[in-house]
Amino acid sequence: MRRILFPLLLLFLLTPPASGAPPVPRPYSGNGLLIIRATQLHHPETASRLILYREQGIGRIAEMTAAELPLLVQILGATAGEYPVAVMATKGAWLKIAYDEAGRQGWIEMEVGWQYTPWEEFLPGRTVRLLPGLKKGAGALRREPLSSAVELAHLSPAGAGRAELIQGDWLRIRIDSQTGGWLRWRDESGRFLVALPGKNGQQKN
Repeated sequence: MRRILFPLLLLFLLTPPASGAPPVPRPYSGNGLLIIRATQLHHPETASRLILYREQGIGRIAEMTAAELPLLVQILGATAGEYPVAVMATKGAWLKIAYDEAGRQGWIEMEVGWQYTPWEEFLPGRTVRLLPGLKKGAGALRREPLSSAVELAHLSPAGAGRAELIQGDWLRIRIDSQTGGWLRWRDESGRFLVALPGKNGQQKN
């Protein structure tokens, strides 16, 4: 029996894991969008590094470039020299952001040339689509911004709608002149359910 089990154990230990990296998690939305603009657009890798603190200016915890942050490129697309980041909280000139995929957070100080916009101001008027791979029912358009509200229509994975109004985790969208309703744009954990096609989401469609 030992002669059989030992080769099998050895084979198990030496067999490499299945190839393929785990899927990238949907990013957190936070309270708004920060666009970090590189000071040297043609050579962003040489731009100044960002200093993150445990509190505003106190307790330095990380130093990195904007490109190393968990960016919202999956949601907004990419624009040269611009780095879209979700902001979790604000306090004066300080912004709290996640600095890794695990969701660890720190404070950075706003710099000249950067732009912060709350989602309540950024999303209305823009085109939204569902992110791929969501659970069935994610595209339900409801009469009110409640999961228990009557479903009026459904946004297909290939479809798109124009955002009109944001209320908490819900976004009122219009698919066409006859079809619209409230769509959940982020889940219970605060992760995005929608993306904004177009040039970094900066052009209202």
